[in-house]
Amino acid sequence: MGCKQSKEKLILNIPDPKTLNESYVSNPDKILADETVYTLNEKLRELDQSGKAHIDVVFVKSIGDNVPKEIATMLFNSWKIGDKKTNNGLLIFIVEDQHRIEFETGYGLEGILPDVTCYKIQQDYMIPYAKQNDYDSAVKKGVDAVIQHITSENNAIYQAPDSISVADVEAPPAIIDPGISQPYDITPQALAAPVKQRVAPIFDFLSLIILAIYIVFSSLVGQRLTAHKGIPRLKNPVIYFLWIAPVTLVILLNIYLPFEWHNIRTILILYFFLWTYVNLHFYFLGRRLTATLKDKTPHEQYLAWQSSHLPSQYIRKAFPTTFLRSYWNSYTELLHTLRSSPMICEKCSNKMIVLNEEKDDQYLLKGNIIEEQIDSIDYDVWVCRSCKTELILDYKNPESKAQECSKCHFHTFLYKRRAIHKASTTESEGFGYSYYLCEYCKYEEKIKFIIPKVATSSGSSSSGSSSWSSSSSSSSSSSSSSSSGGSSGGGGAGSSW
Repeated sequence: MGCKQSKEKLILNIPDPKTLNESYVSNPDKILADETVYTLNEKLRELDQSGKAHIDVVFVKSIGDNVPKEIATMLFNSWKIGDKKTNNGLLIFIVEDQHRIEFETGYGLEGILPDVTCYKIQQDYMIPYAKQNDYDSAVKKGVDAVIQHITSENNAIYQAPDSISVADVEAPPAIIDPGISQPYDITPQALAAPVKQRVAPIFDFLSLIILAIYIVFSSLVGQRLTAHKGIPRLKNPVIYFLWIAPVTLVILLNIYLPFEWHNIRTILILYFFLWTYVNLHFYFLGRRLTATLKDKTPHEQYLAWQSSHLPSQYIRKAFPTTFLRSYWNSYTELLHTLRSSPMICEKCSNKMIVLNEEKDDQYLLKGNIIEEQIDSIDYDVWVCRSCKTELILDYKNPESKAQECSKCHFHTFLYKRRAIHKASTTESEGFGYSYYLCEYCKYEEKIKFIIPKVATSSGSSSSGSSSWSSSSSSSSSSSSSSSSGGSSGGGGAGSSW
């Protein structure tokens, strides 16, 4: 088993709040205080029962080297947060060691809670407390802000905290901007709305959305393609080319060269930088691999080319340039050539022949045959007709989830199921096991996961406890039905502290 925790295993080891007596907070590492968990559960249960939204909160210490946004999306869709019909789910996912907050919204909340509002709530209500390591306040303030925004009439325009009300100061005479269409009746609330104020004549709400989407997308592209892994972010040259340079250029052009269709220009500039980076990446990658692998065997070259291109096979589809299509066709042909090119026997220097799938099984171990059957590794068997020398080459399937078995060492170890053996209560933790099985030697391994105690009020009287139990039982039906089919397409926002 590798040291790096797989995403699937990580997801299984994070308790689904629905398994914690229909609660809404998953706090496996006990980072949040019990009182905070109880308060959040009560507020979120009331919100869920109103039918307006179902919010789950997850706070973990670490997810290893995994990307918080990817884990948040996987958790959301795995737990099916929100109602199946309205898709009104929201996941607030916080990772302590990466100093990262992610909001993952269901399709039905994207209009009520757009990405820019998610980001503002994180920045205004959560980040200041998180920087002081006051995580309880950060989560409570953030949840309160989200609930207030969702439950306000007509989903009122987001207001930053501690903002000065118009009623507290005498408003100066309104100056009508001819570039902005005015309503028939300008109310104090309309004058107070922060999105009506412009930093520059051509910098608007849509511009923020475009820049936010670009930063998220370019981050994903940079993480998959960059050759400078492990370098601190500010020292990575990719950051300057993908983030600082294009964003700075857009801002300067918007300030000094006003243009009616400035958002179209922004999109074209940002796409051009991404397009240029992707094409340059593949150009230099091809040259580097060609130079460094020239003395390697065809099999070694094949594995090196495949591993270096695997993370980018989906990104290339977003940039259908003539160069990239030609490059990828050449890459695909190269892999075919490297795998099918004639092999020379090292003993007698005669050409070897490759056996078909039916004949090569007699040269393979039973474990190798199982690997081929579950599509984890494919084997090519070459045989010399002159001296009968055999050469067996392995080609791993990079998309296979099979791992190496610690007992037989074949790549036939697969995840099978997950079972809860003891449900958690207010008095004790629960636990369960994730089961893995080797398809060859049948070695089974189970990995234990802990389900935290159900949070409750420390000062409850017996009658109050009975009342809470009744409320919990009542909400169980509502909560269960409200979180039975939601899905997310990646909406939301993230912030770091």
